[in-house]
Amino acid sequence: MFKTFLKIACRHLWQTKLYAFINVTGLAIGTVCVLLAVIYLADEHGYDQFHAHNPNLYRITTTYTDEGKATTTGGTGQVQGPAFSAQIPEIRHYARIMGGDIYSDVRAGERALNVQLLFADSSFFDVFSFHLLHGHKNSALKSVHSVVLTEKTARKFFNRTDVVGRILQMDADPSAMRLGKPLVVSAVVENPPVNSSIQFDMLSPFAFLQVSFDDKNWLSAYLGTFVVLHPRANYEEVIGKFNRIHKMNTKSTKSVAYGLQRITDIHLNPQEVSNQNREAGIINGSKPIYSLIFLGLAAFILLMASINFINISIANAMRRAKEVGIRKATGSSRMAIMLQFLGESAIINILAFVCAIGITISVLSVYNQLADKQFTLTEIIKPSLMLALLGILSINIIVSGLYPAYLLANFNPITALNNRQKLSSDNLLGRGLLVFQFAIAIALGIATMVFYRQMQFIQSKTLGYNPHQIVKIRISGVRDVHQVTRRFRDLLKENPSIKHISLAGEFGFRDVQVGESKTLSYVRTIDEKYVDLMQIMIANGRNFSDQFRSDREFGVLVNEAFVKAAEIKNPVGAQIRPQSDFAENLTIIGITKDFHYGSFKQRIQPLIMPMSDRFGGDALWVKVEMKQQTEALALLERTFKKVLPGAVFNYNFLDQQNALEYKTEMRWQKIIGYATAISIAICCMGLFGLTHLSTARRTKETAIRMVLGATAAHIAILFSRSFLLAVAIAILCACPVSYYLLNLWLSDFAYRIDITWWMFAITGSLAFVLTLTTVSSQAFLAALKNPVSSLRAE
Repeated sequence: MFKTFLKIACRHLWQTKLYAFINVTGLAIGTVCVLLAVIYLADEHGYDQFHAHNPNLYRITTTYTDEGKATTTGGTGQVQGPAFSAQIPEIRHYARIMGGDIYSDVRAGERALNVQLLFADSSFFDVFSFHLLHGHKNSALKSVHSVVLTEKTARKFFNRTDVVGRILQMDADPSAMRLGKPLVVSAVVENPPVNSSIQFDMLSPFAFLQVSFDDKNWLSAYLGTFVVLHPRANYEEVIGKFNRIHKMNTKSTKSVAYGLQRITDIHLNPQEVSNQNREAGIINGSKPIYSLIFLGLAAFILLMASINFINISIANAMRRAKEVGIRKATGSSRMAIMLQFLGESAIINILAFVCAIGITISVLSVYNQLADKQFTLTEIIKPSLMLALLGILSINIIVSGLYPAYLLANFNPITALNNRQKLSSDNLLGRGLLVFQFAIAIALGIATMVFYRQMQFIQSKTLGYNPHQIVKIRISGVRDVHQVTRRFRDLLKENPSIKHISLAGEFGFRDVQVGESKTLSYVRTIDEKYVDLMQIMIANGRNFSDQFRSDREFGVLVNEAFVKAAEIKNPVGAQIRPQSDFAENLTIIGITKDFHYGSFKQRIQPLIMPMSDRFGGDALWVKVEMKQQTEALALLERTFKKVLPGAVFNYNFLDQQNALEYKTEMRWQKIIGYATAISIAICCMGLFGLTHLSTARRTKETAIRMVLGATAAHIAILFSRSFLLAVAIAILCACPVSYYLLNLWLSDFAYRIDITWWMFAITGSLAFVLTLTTVSSQAFLAALKNPVSSLRAE
């Protein structure tokens, strides 16, 4: 019996090759999308699962409450870890880490590299499961001079991994300068897995950091403190002990509360505040909404392909009415007929599934670039993933095949044999599915247009400065940045390819005392060349000048946002004092026009700019001549190596750095664009199949109308009318939903476009045009047939 069903199913598929091709192609593309989305979702939720101490491995979080507003960060200070561990018996191990975005120039003989540095306690390997290739975990970070290299970094330095005992130099590091001794490689560790939130090239003992920076402040929150709790420890009781110990050790009135976050939750909930996670070693943060959107898009595309299958099967049902009638008349049961048609659905879906596996493997490298991942064939053939996909395949077989099978199995045999069988309810389900399919495609089209317009708006919006042809050269850790800056200027002052050189530094956000109040402001140190280099406008007052010696010691520029936030009536000449790094009052000498030094996702924040001549900087900003960019870069590298021999020339262009702020949004613009193109293609294939079936079923009707004087245009309108009505209903459904969801996305931007009526009008018009073109092409072909041969057709 099974063999007979299989033979009949294969014969039917061969006889309806066009519809089989449409169904297999659509379902294969939909399955590819789901497969890629599931791989992405599994990867996003698989971060940090490899640590042996899970689920008892936590990061301590800190929540500050100021004026009723709570802010949570994934960082703590240096003192919390040792204090909590000493007084709370539920803590088995703890480790502090700091780094993530700290890069240092390290030399091994004549070879220099700019390495990603992570400071860590000696208990690092007791807490985290990073496997050592050489050395022992108990001694790896015990000595203040010891360092641990990753396998990749060891090979770059020494072309081998067995390098325990080899010597490294960090000439510019303040701790290395104080110690006056070289560093010794104590161990080599496997490269951190790609799905690890903690990434590094080199580990250095936390004691090495404390040689130059030993902070006892209980209110600090700039590094990551991780604890391993005993399995039976009470989560809430441990947090309560954290807070009680904090109150015992500080007299501050600032409200602080601690929490615990499992390491496996960090990637999708990084608690990021002012990039403090990067300082705390966490650099792989993401948002769960992205993986859910991706999975939702893929599921919708597969559902659209399934709708094609259902609609084509329903439309094709009348052609198989006699077959069903004969089977019923010869004794076949309703269940047997349903199983036969479900079997055909299974064959179509299995063919699509096999094709999908092959397509996925072939597009994996392209997908990795799009998703910014490093997936391999291993991810596709994981048993857990295969089981999940087999489950999806089974569900899809049932979803796409059950209703057509049920519909055919319920045909009346006598009516079917007499060609009088009709579909119930005028096929309302099929029409509803068609509307739903159109609505998805239209909503994705609107989303693509809004994404594109928003990114165009951001890229075209005036920044308040000119970012083009500006090269930023990192010189952090240099002993005398002022001498380096002077040497650069002396060596390059006569070169026409170099227009300006400025020393600037990033100090992050600080509370700034203005009279009796405080204003949170970003601090960037600059020199007298910076304003001209960036082409920033001065709104009031003046720029720094060599003619005023006091500028170097006490002068400061501020932006208009700072003046507004601090409510200073007469800003020029007013006194301000930034907290922590600045011991004396500074005098405002000028107010700059507001410019975007951050992302367009936020409004321009208050900014103060004291002189880098006094407070230092971490980068040289160089304006180069546009037509001599290649020559200028080569010259800058030669000059850098002459001024800082042994250091690594590390640079980037400011406009490219700004573009990285929107890397995620640009990636999702592409993903939405591809999803839209795929959904439109699937819609058009489904329309083509339905129209082809409709014209075949109405061959005699078409011939009679043509004989009676109807034109090809009349036939096209007749055939298109129901489909155009479905498109119109779909537009009415898609527009309000799209408007709501896209407004939610745009709310993440401080500067955004307005969603206007013409975006919906253009998308709707394109939907009408594509539908009319697809349907009319088949209708015209039917109308051009010889009426005589058409009238002879069944």
